[in-house]
Amino acid sequence: MIHSTISFDAALIGIILVCQAECSGLLKRRESPFEANFSASLSTSISEIVSGPLKNHWVVFLLDGSAETFLDLKQENVLTTGHPLSIYKSNPDWDWHEFLPPNPTLQGRCAAVLITGMYPQWIDEITDSWVPDTLLIINVNYFWKSSSLLKSPKIQQVTSLALLEDNFTGHEAIPIVYTTPPFIKVHTNKTMVKELLGSWNASMFITKGDLFPDRFKTFKGEVLHVASDYDDYPLVFGDDNGLVDGTNIRILSTLAVWLNFSFTTTNRSVDNSWGELINGTWIGMLGEVFRGSKNITINYFTVVEDRAKDFDYTAPYFYEGFGFALLIPPPLPMWMSLLYPFTNWVWTSVIAAIIVITPTLYLLAGLADPENKLSLMKASLTIFGSLLVQNVKAPSNNVVRLILAFWWVGGLILVVSYTSNLIAVLTVPAFPPKITTIKGLAKSNYRVSMINYGEFVPEALATSQDQYLKILGKRLDLVPNYSSSDVSYDKLLDLLFAGTHSITETYSYLRNLLRNNVRAKGKTYVLREQIYPGALAFFVNKNTPWKGKFDVGIQRLVEAGLVNKWYNDIMEDNTGQLAIQPSSVKERPLNIANLQGAFLILALGLTMTLIIFLAEYGYTINQGSYKG
Repeated sequence: MIHSTISFDAALIGIILVCQAECSGLLKRRESPFEANFSASLSTSISEIVSGPLKNHWVVFLLDGSAETFLDLKQENVLTTGHPLSIYKSNPDWDWHEFLPPNPTLQGRCAAVLITGMYPQWIDEITDSWVPDTLLIINVNYFWKSSSLLKSPKIQQVTSLALLEDNFTGHEAIPIVYTTPPFIKVHTNKTMVKELLGSWNASMFITKGDLFPDRFKTFKGEVLHVASDYDDYPLVFGDDNGLVDGTNIRILSTLAVWLNFSFTTTNRSVDNSWGELINGTWIGMLGEVFRGSKNITINYFTVVEDRAKDFDYTAPYFYEGFGFALLIPPPLPMWMSLLYPFTNWVWTSVIAAIIVITPTLYLLAGLADPENKLSLMKASLTIFGSLLVQNVKAPSNNVVRLILAFWWVGGLILVVSYTSNLIAVLTVPAFPPKITTIKGLAKSNYRVSMINYGEFVPEALATSQDQYLKILGKRLDLVPNYSSSDVSYDKLLDLLFAGTHSITETYSYLRNLLRNNVRAKGKTYVLREQIYPGALAFFVNKNTPWKGKFDVGIQRLVEAGLVNKWYNDIMEDNTGQLAIQPSSVKERPLNIANLQGAFLILALGLTMTLIIFLAEYGYTINQGSYKG
């Protein structure tokens, strides 16, 4: 039981008594001449530790039943700390779920003290989720070799770890403090398990850092094995010869210099998968980390619920999501270039103004001067002539002239605006509006496609609460993840160039893919809007004790701006190779395609004129025949 009401100054939450059944018969009891000296020295050491290095921490005692064989554990005798204690007596049917405090209790400013006289078997039975941040092991059995406990994988997961045990000189018991170096090789006798810190002395071990030195200040040349995929530009990319680069490779290389380790990488995962949870089993790069064959994965993995449940992840180094790419719409027909200077709304307004002003001019001219009444045709020619800058004679009536004056001013503005835009339209191809948002993509007829390499996006789209993302999820077609990534992306791009699909991929990778593909250059574009943007991080196994060192290093690199610099350098290097030089743009004369609209209008006018001429001519012939 943990008493949350006890203050930090109390430095003690409680005592949890964990007893191994029938253990006393397996242990060798100390000879009585040493027993009193032994109990006194440990009692003093425990009291000084709780009131010294751990005075600002919550302390939880884990008392293994084997300790009572060698040490009198009565509260008033050994654990004389001056703080309130609660002792929970064990019973033969004890359950460690009930007697051990929950893992969140042992995090942060809490320190666990394990007092034992032999290897506690319950250490191997507890789940992987139960690992304290800080653990002090007190060995009360002089004849038991505590190195076996320090080698335990469960104990090695503790970030801050120390050992206190007695070293007898004659009849004097001297408590000795040890720590253990990182990356203990469990099955080798050549590895140094204990690292001496010195004899216990309250004046030497004043702070927590004195008692629990940084185990991972240096990795001492350890080799970390990275589960990686080289097809992840700009984060990780390389070739089959082992030449690898990328933003994340540069991050890891910098950490390797700082912490003194090296690392290996892989071209792809063993099963050619990225990393997802299928039927309760992790596959791909995450699966390799989960099973322990690799130490870490550094590819594009965002922090999502399923991953956070089964893995630890470092401080984020970048934020990015998934983007969509589409074909650039083909240019609009050149014969329509005469319409492009104005939008549909402007053309509608111009036509409406002409429809209103023409009969108005006709009616007002007739009312003002019935004897010189304008015909409807002449009124129309007056309006149209002013738009075409023709020499139009104004009527003599002042009211009509006032109307025409305002119309001429408006017409002048329209003509100048149209002419100015027409020059640009005739020389530059016009394109229909692009789709620029997820909403626009969902409302279009495009389907969506991506490679089925194990990302969470297909399921997230299918179950999304956003109506537009859910529409895209229903129209999603997955391309198989072939053993060769080139084949997979060729199949994906085939759908894009067929004009039926938009493709989705991580934003930076998608931009690079389209820039480097010969078919895609100048023919595709990427929507600025991204979906599922998230924090990118390195993933390691649960309770990896050195993750905190990576957190500190990555945060420093991010805050110094180095991660963004490496990312921009890699992306700009690629962009620079593809940049269009100004000298490649040359002036050229207009061709027939640029002016086909004008010729089509002329042809249309000649055709209409011919039709009207033939109609009038036929009408005249018929009238002459009738009179004759």
